[in-house]
Amino acid sequence: MKIGMYGGSFNPPHNGHLYLANEVGSLAGLDKIIIIPSNISPQKSNNGNIDPVHRINMCKAVFDSPLFEVSDCEIARGGKSFTVDTLSYLKQQYPDDELYLFMGSDMLLSFHTWFRYEDILKMCTLCAISRDDDESADMLKNYADTVLHGGNVLIFDIEPIEVSSSLIRENLSEGKSCKGLISEKTSEYIKENKLYGQ
Repeated sequence: MKIGMYGGSFNPPHNGHLYLANEVGSLAGLDKIIIIPSNISPQKSNNGNIDPVHRINMCKAVFDSPLFEVSDCEIARGGKSFTVDTLSYLKQQYPDDELYLFMGSDMLLSFHTWFRYEDILKMCTLCAISRDDDESADMLKNYADTVLHGGNVLIFDIEPIEVSSSLIRENLSEGKSCKGLISEKTSEYIKENKLYGQ
């Protein structure tokens, strides 16, 4: 079985997350995609993160097709959410399956700075999403060939939906509409639980 691993703060999860997950899942021929909200991301500030239970619940509402499974493994583990630890855990859960790690082009180009990145490459195939015009597929391929020494990297040129969690949080705090950016279920959950200044 081919299993995707899509991690992030998902604060909140939005339509862009769902779109990219479905696109990569289709292009890579994945059988399952595990959505993994981070506890504390080593790459981002944790400022503004809401209670992990809310992020888990919103992910379950958004990623509700049979393709997806939402895991609380990083939140349950506590501390900083290092990808190598999560992959080691998933390898124990799925010893005979192939793992695919989702990331954006910006994350791929700094991948050599990740904690134990060489061990990560041994455990999975990277699925890099080319998001910007100036970070072309050729540049990403060159990075994979030279810096990562030809490690297992798939590069997908996917036109993203222009939306970010920070924009959604800003809109919500200012009372602006987020229609088309987040699902109706997410919007209802945010209102019911008075999140992001609602």
